[in-house]
Amino acid sequence: MGENMILLNKQFFRPDEVARLLALSRRTIYRMIRDGRLHAVKWGSGPWRISREALSALLPPDGPEI
Repeated sequence: MGENMILLNKQFFRPDEVARLLALSRRTIYRMIRDGRLHAVKWGSGPWRISREALSALLPPDGPEI
């Protein structure tokens, strides 16, 4: 099973995973979180987590399904 298949089974993604899926830089993902364009939660002192729903909201309605 490839890495992308494992990512598609997840409910929450780290910023680096989202960056890889969207072909953006991690810096851009963190900027989008800070600006409120991408909803993310921070659990304790760990990394930010982005839900599958928040990630899907960035994609066009007729785009690929995450």
